Amino acid sequence: MIRSVRIRGFKRFADVELPLPGHVVLAGLNNTGKTTVLQAIAAWDLALRRWRALDDYNRYRSRTWCWAPISRQDFAAVPLRNFDLLWTDLEYRMPIGIEMRYGADWSVTVELRRDSTEQISVRPHADTPDEVLQTLDFKTVLVPAVTSVGIEEPVYRPAMIERLLGLGRPGEALRNLIAEANADRTAWNSLRETMLKLFGYELLPPDTSGAYIRAEYRTGAGAPPLDIASAGRGFWQTLLLFAFLETRPGAVLLLDEPDAHLHVILQDAVYGELRAAAMRRGSQLIAATHSEVLIDSVEPRELCIVLDRPRMAAGNAERSRVISALRVLSNADVMMAMETRGVLYVEGYTDIAILRAWAGRLGHRAGPLLTGEVMWKKTVAQAREHGQGIRSREHYEALRLVRDTLPAVELLDRDARSEAPESEITGAGLQRLRWRRYEIESYLLHPDAMARYVEATADPAAASLHVEAMRKYWRDEFPPAAANDPLGDHEFLNAAKARTQLLPPLLATAGIDDLPYTRYHEIAASMLPEEIHPEVTEKLDAICRAFGVEP
Repeated sequence: MIRSVRIRGFKRFADVELPLPGHVVLAGLNNTGKTTVLQAIAAWDLALRRWRALDDYNRYRSRTWCWAPISRQDFAAVPLRNFDLLWTDLEYRMPIGIEMRYGADWSVTVELRRDSTEQISVRPHADTPDEVLQTLDFKTVLVPAVTSVGIEEPVYRPAMIERLLGLGRPGEALRNLIAEANADRTAWNSLRETMLKLFGYELLPPDTSGAYIRAEYRTGAGAPPLDIASAGRGFWQTLLLFAFLETRPGAVLLLDEPDAHLHVILQDAVYGELRAAAMRRGSQLIAATHSEVLIDSVEPRELCIVLDRPRMAAGNAERSRVISALRVLSNADVMMAMETRGVLYVEGYTDIAILRAWAGRLGHRAGPLLTGEVMWKKTVAQAREHGQGIRSREHYEALRLVRDTLPAVELLDRDARSEAPESEITGAGLQRLRWRRYEIESYLLHPDAMARYVEATADPAAASLHVEAMRKYWRDEFPPAAANDPLGDHEFLNAAKARTQLLPPLLATAGIDDLPYTRYHEIAASMLPEEIHPEVTEKLDAICRAFGVEP
């Protein structure tokens, strides 16, 4: 078994090292690098085998090894349009380095050099001992998820099977794998027993005498034989996995989404059988997955978290966080968590728009901070329509898997989660602020600002009449204290829901009917600095401090 892999300059990884303590499950979101880890290991194996085929163990004057060329068509580890895409950020001037280590016994680094878009050259690093290169017995198999199975499949040479795997078309070689297993009594008996145990189907010996391989199964004793193309994708996926495992004893099996097409109950059973078969056949499993079932079934020491940079899970608590992260995080969340100052949780987009408008009117440093330097999320977000809401705490804990030191601020309305008080602003962890009025829209209620907005929005010919009607409504309907001192601390403004109870009738009186609340930030943008409540500046200052910025 390999014990660690280091990847330098390969696809998304500039330089990462990953321990591999036996079987390992790689868990993470889409496009975070799980498949890239598998491809790097497969590329190392392919490159080393191609170099050893030269049978040239003579060093040159520089004490380096000779280069072995590989064409793009023969590079089965990664499907590529051109070889430039193999390099991190397309920077192909330096060789790619992939190092495999087996305990203290051996370590081999393979270098990949670009010759052209259609060819690379490969060789071991100069410090690799001769005896290791000559005696190394190591093989990997990259097994992608099956998508379809052809109805006509001739007998292929091993190189063609390898190429189909590299192209992500393993189903086109499934009959060949069944035939290969049938040629070994131990492999065939194990494969038949496994499929019977998991599905209750009897796998029949394949027929390779014709132009195309005939591979069939029965659904029960006495049932007619059916072609394997008639089965479901879960059956194909399981048959593919165990066919490879049984026909490649002693190999490192790189399984990309082994749980694909499998019911959640069957996922755990299949992975358990894979581990048992791997132990019997002396193989190592490295599996990339999103499956909560697989993640929850492995020991934390066998779980690798792949969110930008792969690393092993710290324990059971972190394993639970991984499962939660797969439910709540998007790829955009991961990217922004790595690139921004932190995350601001608010009630909705209108809160952000209003804060940005106020910061702009005040010339506050929070303006650029809110515009692009921090990410924002809803305090309770819906991952899907009618689904269970995801609270900010759960989302933040998931983000910490990406960046443990990421600061966050939760800005709550007065009515939201009264059990969650404000917290000290320390610049670390999840910090909490709370408006003293009912909600953020409550701070838009200033008669002069509202009048200015009405003048800019209403028909110019009737603007003065609309403004006077709005001011009269203000005097008649608002308590005198709130009407005379809009910046004061008034229970009326603290208790009333401005978005639905105060602003709509006030605007309607001024001739502005049905203004959507998503446009309320326009009112904020019309306010003068002296009309903006001092608490707004207080909150903007606190947000800056929370993200390590001087207000």
